[in-house]
Amino acid sequence: MKRSLILSIAFFLFLFKLSYSQSYDFDLQDLDGNSVKLSQMLAKGPVLLQFWATWCVPCKEEMKQINAIWEKYKDSGFGYIAVSIDDQKTYSKVKPYIESKGYKFTVVYDADQNVFKTFGGQDPPFSVLISKTGDIIKTYAGFLPGDDAKLDEDVKGALGDKGKN
Repeated sequence: MKRSLILSIAFFLFLFKLSYSQSYDFDLQDLDGNSVKLSQMLAKGPVLLQFWATWCVPCKEEMKQINAIWEKYKDSGFGYIAVSIDDQKTYSKVKPYIESKGYKFTVVYDADQNVFKTFGGQDPPFSVLISKTGDIIKTYAGFLPGDDAKLDEDVKGALGDKGKN
């Protein structure tokens, strides 16, 4: 009796964790109109989502720092998705801005901010580090100079042995 109760609880927790992780999955369009699924990116390794907007000055500074971290760890499986929350008024500025900086990471549009709200975002910049298994490791609200050093350590930890240089 005791064993079946424990197995039932363990099974319930497994299903809860599975559905909890999958509830964060999304399918958004990138700058070229291609579909980008979070679950497909997570299959390669941990992913950082950065919610940003072209009108947000701290977002742009954070993006520059995250780009350097992504360049450092991308070959180890680290993924970076910059999620634009620009609305219809500023939506057209996203692609030219990214191209002007020469950024090569994945950028997607979330104009209705549904994904932003799903992850608990209120104001940009807001970032979420997600493990390969779909668990949220950490969230970051705002950006100040020096925050990139902590993010680098968190990414290295999420990569485990792959994050060692």
